[in-house]
Amino acid sequence: MARAKVVALHSFNDDEALMWLSDHVDGRVETSLSELAQQFGWPLTRLRRRIAAWVEAGLITKASGGTGRIVLAPTRSSRETAVQLVGHAFSIAAASPASAQRPARSVIGVITACLLVLTALGLTAVGLVMNARFAASFGQTAEAAILLAGIGLAVDLLAVTLPSVGVQLWHRRSILAAAATWTIWLAVLTLTLLAAMGFASTNIGDAVAGRAKIAGERALAAERIEQLRSERASIAEMRTVAAIEVELQRAQPEAQWVWKMTDGCRDVTRPASARACATVLDLRQAQAAAARRDAIDTELRDVQSKLAALPAVTMADPQATTAAETVAWLSAGTFNPAPEDVARLRALGLALMPSLAGLIGMLALALARRG
Repeated sequence: MARAKVVALHSFNDDEALMWLSDHVDGRVETSLSELAQQFGWPLTRLRRRIAAWVEAGLITKASGGTGRIVLAPTRSSRETAVQLVGHAFSIAAASPASAQRPARSVIGVITACLLVLTALGLTAVGLVMNARFAASFGQTAEAAILLAGIGLAVDLLAVTLPSVGVQLWHRRSILAAAATWTIWLAVLTLTLLAAMGFASTNIGDAVAGRAKIAGERALAAERIEQLRSERASIAEMRTVAAIEVELQRAQPEAQWVWKMTDGCRDVTRPASARACATVLDLRQAQAAAARRDAIDTELRDVQSKLAALPAVTMADPQATTAAETVAWLSAGTFNPAPEDVARLRALGLALMPSLAGLIGMLALALARRG
């Protein structure tokens, strides 16, 4: 009798396999081991073991066929075999209902699976929003933004669902379909990574640029404060400008006889004129120093107020800088990465995590299955 062209929807157990063999009432099944393994949904090693056990138990007979094929025949009629197997199954269920219960899941396994599912859902939501917003940002019109956002959502959904689909197809021995699924997943994973890296780099880059601006302003303000303090310390004049002006008015009559000649003691060319204008010149120099001192004090207060109003930011990217310094310290200088290298690695990690939601969900489903 020709073998029935039936594709198993699930893997046969031992009883189902024997019942399938018993359906061939003419007592003859000629097939190859690979075809029979595909029919039962079994590995070849399991099929060989079960055939040997059935032959030894006298349930079937085995003979060699042509061109690597075998001939199997049940030792009982198909009806008797089916009745016996069905009755045996019902007797086991009635006599021992507790043994038919599926193994209990581990509490830790259930909790871990739930946490993985929640993590996968969270990463999926983050990835969907991130990819949709970044894709929509390239749209020049509202319609283009909506279309690009839809493409981003579709790509991210494929990246999440295809790993589980690929595993299921692999278990069903659909090798070509599973290979195609994983190939598509690699393609959409690449697109997802590009979108996520663009989103992360844009937002992190803007934040780092803002911090760099603030850090630069603080550095300039601190440097200016040091310059003003140094210049202020070099000025020893303690009198006010008004007090020096009063003294200057009192000293001008002493140089009255050379006042017009020297343009108010401003064009002194002779020793006699210099002696007459010495007090006036000293007071004018002191007045200029006092005015500069007051200007420095005013500017110093303004710069200090500006510095106090700025956020306490000293580095543009403290995470990247500290991580690079830590790696160099731990490796004793063997590895000396630049902060830019750490920033690139961070962008890659932030982009990769939402893309792994599908794999994390696949692990959660595998862990949640009963043993």
